[in-house]
Amino acid sequence: MDWLKEKDNFEFDIRNESFIEKTLNTLLSLLSKIRQFDNRDRGIYKLHEAFKLYFTLVNIILLSLSFNKHFIMLNSAYVILLIILLDDKVVLTILKVFLTSIFVSTLIIGPSLFFGNKNAVIVILKITLSVVLSMIMSITSNWHNVIAAFRLIRVPNVVLFIFDSAIRFIYLLSKRAYEILVSLKIRSVGYIKSPYSTLSQIMYNLFATTIDMSFKMDEALECRCFSGEYNYKIYKKVGVLEGLYSIINLLIILLFFMLR
Repeated sequence: MDWLKEKDNFEFDIRNESFIEKTLNTLLSLLSKIRQFDNRDRGIYKLHEAFKLYFTLVNIILLSLSFNKHFIMLNSAYVILLIILLDDKVVLTILKVFLTSIFVSTLIIGPSLFFGNKNAVIVILKITLSVVLSMIMSITSNWHNVIAAFRLIRVPNVVLFIFDSAIRFIYLLSKRAYEILVSLKIRSVGYIKSPYSTLSQIMYNLFATTIDMSFKMDEALECRCFSGEYNYKIYKKVGVLEGLYSIINLLIILLFFMLR
């Protein structure tokens, strides 16, 4: 028949799809950030986490103690050098944090300039540099290795165990939330009557999952006779890159005492 030969143009009106898509993109971004260090083995990403952690802490402490303009400018040049060695997407992320830090610190400390605080600009710059240094370390480091580095400076086992468990739980719960949203998207066929009301159902499911995971972990630790001693290992070797990184940071530390 003639009407069977005609082409049908079926247009399905997809509503409330942006809610699921945005949430899925956010979860995927979180999951990728947790696992992004598996394939990065060059430059500053390859540095031993213990070196990055210790020197970052020392630099932040020295920045907080110093009001010497030359030392602060030296640290600014050091931070710029680290940023140059990063990937383009990471640089954009750090730039956003940098601008946010300057805006917030200026909003809080800036008005003190009108009351005779001559060091307000220096304090704003010190805060911004400290935030950027912390951001660079966190973005370029594997967090499990960072926890292991904390163990080398005698941080209590309970604290490290909580941090490590939290990172693992965040990844597992994010993965489960992603699977729930994908299932919701398939079953809704592009239409959700009340998208934001589904958040409570997802949160309840994740809450129940968290309780179940905590009980299972407790039983697993009890079966393995866990005594509270949590051992960490960093599966990286110290090489030339760590030596060069140490020399640069030791020079900065030396100049701090010379410029006081």
